[in-house]
Parts: sequence; C-alpha cells; structure tokens
Amino acid sequence: MRPTHTTLTRAALTLSLLLAAPGAHAATIRGADGVSVSVSNPRRVVALNATTVELIYRLGKQGTIVGTDVTGTYPPNRIPSVGHWAQLPAEGIIALKPDLVIGTADNLAMPANQKVTQQLRAAGVKVLVLPASDTGGLDGVRTRLNILADVYGVPGAALALSRSFDTTLKAAQANRPKVTPRVLFLYAHGPGDASIYGTDGGADDLITLAGGRNVAPFRDTRPLTAEALVALNPDAIILLERGLDALGGIEGALKLPGVMQTNAGRQRRVYAVDNSIRWIGPRLPEFALNLARQWNADFR
Repeated sequence: MRPTHTTLTRAALTLSLLLAAPGAHAATIRGADGVSVSVSNPRRVVALNATTVELIYRLGKQGTIVGTDVTGTYPPNRIPSVGHWAQLPAEGIIALKPDLVIGTADNLAMPANQKVTQQLRAAGVKVLVLPASDTGGLDGVRTRLNILADVYGVPGAALALSRSFDTTLKAAQANRPKVTPRVLFLYAHGPGDASIYGTDGGADDLITLAGGRNVAPFRDTRPLTAEALVALNPDAIILLERGLDALGGIEGALKLPGVMQTNAGRQRRVYAVDNSIRWIGPRLPEFALNLARQWNADFR
C-alpha cells in the first residue's frame, strides 16, 4: 500500500469529543475547514457526496438522512436530492430543515459552491466539512468514517467496518496478478470526448490496490490524444461503467484514438469500474479485489 496522509489529516481535524451529556451522543468536532461544530443526536442530516451517504449507511444511521445530492444513490434509496454536487443550492438544503449538513471539502470547494457553506451557516444551519473524498486513499475513508462515527456516537460500528476493509484488502493483495500491468484510466463521455486521469485521485488508488501501476505521468486530467496513448502503451485500460456504455462497449473503446496501437487494445484488455470511483468510498477494497481477480486471470 502506498503512503497516505492519515496521521496528518487526523491530527489536523482534532476530534474533540463528548460534552458529557449523560446518555447523549454529543460531540464537538473540528471540520476540515477549521470550524468546530457541536452535534448531539442528529436526526435530520443532509449528506452531501456519495461517500458520505455510503458511510452513514454503513454506520446504520441512514434513517437520519433527509437529503443528498445527485451522487447519493448508493445503496439504492429514495432520499430527496437537492441537485447537482457541483452546484449545491443553499435554499434547497435549508428547505429540508436539517439539524446538520455534512459535506466534503472537495465538493464544497467547487467554484459554484464556495459561498454555500457561508450561506447555510448564516441561516443558522450547522455544517460539518469532512476531508476531501477525492484524495487520501483508503486512509482518507477511515478518517471520514471515524468522524461520522463521532457524530453519531457509534465508534464500534466504525471499528468493525475498518476491520472489514483490512480483510478485503488482504484478499485483494492475495489475488494480485503475478505480472504487474501498466494501466491507464480513461474518463470518457463519448467517442469524441475522453481524458486521461492522472495519479491524484481514486482511480490511482484503485489501480495500486489491485496490483497495477498507473502509467499516467501527471497528476491532473488531460485530454486524450492518440500520440500520448501510444507513447504510454498501457497493458490495461480502465473506464467508468457509464463511460464504457457511452462509447458503445469494448468495441467502441477500441475505436478511441490510439487504443488499438497499445498492448491493451491489441489484447482487448479494457475494464469497467464503478462510476463512483472518483470519490473514494468504503467500497474501494471491494472494487480493488474485483479488479485484482480479473487481472490475476489476464496477466500471468
């Protein structure tokens, strides 16, 4: 497993716990934005970001969620959506009368969202900002998990889930391919709109945990060109499930510029992964295990 930022992140957040109300799950929690939020048995929570919703479900507190954004669809639910994650409506969130809004630093930092947190707090709504969900790998997930466990007063549930991560990761490691594939992650909206993902997101964590090596030589996202793809010559190409669908399946992916001039294209080694992989969540170990098994069979 590659180095992570767990220790630094947890130290920065400084979870100050338990205000000592007998029988109550009360805590004062310092968010990723430096603002401390006092919470006590939250009952109406707007959970922003897919991973926030998933983690609350894993803690057994899904009954408190009264709203989410368009990404909060897993596990399948009927939670009202307040809209797109990159354009959060303060008014729509306030209308749900939450006693706590929980968001992630990456989503709330989007240009259209930068004033949303201020607007909510000005309206008297508590906002807890979790660390970003697009960096930090699985340790970042554990950090957000532990914060949410403090919000709800369920540390045992968080510990059990964290241990399950370890078990699944061990299985992923045991199933890694004997030959390390050189991997490229493509983000595609369609045949004429595809980009190469760099090394600073959830896709990179997935590749590493599954036993591959990301060949992207940069950290951000860049447009796909045939020249770049041929030069990188990956052994395997990963796409989101919806991206592969938009291309028309593997046959469509093979028609992207340069793909058939790579080892991956010639061997038809194109793999689809869950659409949520950009936001690093509690299913990352499961995704890694699934991909490791596929690569174990294909790279010997």
